[in-house]
Amino acid sequence: MVAEEIGLKHATAVVTYDDGERQRVPHPYLGDLLLYIQPQGSDPYAVNWTVKLNAMDFDEVARGSLKSLAKQKENREKARLRHALEEIYYHSAGIRTVRVSRDLLDPVLVANLDLLYGYHDREISLESNLLEDFSHDIEDCVTQGRPVASVALMYGQRWGRRDLFLTKIYKDIWERKLPVSLFDPILIDHPLVTDAPDVLQVYGSLFAGLSE
Repeated sequence: MVAEEIGLKHATAVVTYDDGERQRVPHPYLGDLLLYIQPQGSDPYAVNWTVKLNAMDFDEVARGSLKSLAKQKENREKARLRHALEEIYYHSAGIRTVRVSRDLLDPVLVANLDLLYGYHDREISLESNLLEDFSHDIEDCVTQGRPVASVALMYGQRWGRRDLFLTKIYKDIWERKLPVSLFDPILIDHPLVTDAPDVLQVYGSLFAGLSE
């Protein structure tokens, strides 16, 4: 096994079968997030994300706890071997492993994604034609440098359910229908910033597969 080859004992688990037989088997290793990516005009591929709050957490098991220097050294070696094991396993299947941590990302981007994610899957019980008109109007608003909240207020006064029109704004940004900067605060009662680099280009390395 790969674990033994790099000096790490592969964890096991006891499985109980339907006939009552119990058997110890290798424990399956799984990453935090497995992304399936289908580029336009290209073959699909997968990327394994291993995720921590802080990049330094990758270097040591239980980094924040009080421990002796010897224990600290032991935990660092455990972390090194565990991450090496994960990378080798996924690489054997043609999958690149990427270390992702919150401190790697722009804090304004993190706040914006947190805001948008809360709206991205909400149902909007309004007619599709009405929503298309609304999306067109808020797009014009963004282009002209006017606050999009005013459009939501206007539609809300005429059709009711202002909350749904506000939700539509955030959904359109999440779905990349509005060319809005995610590196600036999303304040819909102010003109939205559009002159900014694309997030997927800035952080493109996080989504890249194995090099040929």
